Amino acid sequence: MSSLVVGSAARAAAPSAAPSAALSAAPAGGIEPARMQTLLQGFVDKLYMKAFRHLGDERDFDHGHVLYAPGTKTPVAILYHTQELAQDEPAGSEFGYLDAAARNWIQWVDRGAIESADLYQRREFPDSAYWRWFKEERVPVLKRYHTIVDKMLDPARLGAETSDSLQLVFTRVDCAAPPAPQAGKAPIDVRLPSGERVCLALGAS
Repeated sequence: MSSLVVGSAARAAAPSAAPSAALSAAPAGGIEPARMQTLLQGFVDKLYMKAFRHLGDERDFDHGHVLYAPGTKTPVAILYHTQELAQDEPAGSEFGYLDAAARNWIQWVDRGAIESADLYQRREFPDSAYWRWFKEERVPVLKRYHTIVDKMLDPARLGAETSDSLQLVFTRVDCAAPPAPQAGKAPIDVRLPSGERVCLALGAS
């Protein structure tokens, strides 16, 4: 997650927030692996070499956050973060930014459509001690890293709960030795536009 970079950069004493979502029994946070494979393939087809270079690599693109319908565990959308560690890489390098404005994406689970997460950012935040802290202390750091997290999204416009989400991780693995599903990781694979097969281990955290 952007916590790889932002979590350590934005630590401060915060008022209590809602607890994190519990790990789903399903391998992909309520999204069947076959569906997740289709969704990721659509994302790769549209945005490979535009928003990321390295699928399944934590330095670039290896995770998303499942957003659920309010009061349920029905997946509505996935918030993806790409170019994860580009902030700390030299411009033009293998893991540097392709486009700093193309880090945050929403993909709708039902139809697979993809949109910039920027379209769904909150125009205002709730008025409470936690949200004042979040807006004043956390948001400026996130913006420096060109990151939009779930809490920055407007739940009404998105039609999903955004104060909590579940992170999906898809880590690149050797295609000759995919993970055993009983190990808590679901094997899926995606084709790059070149035809190269990328095998991934899908899990939730």
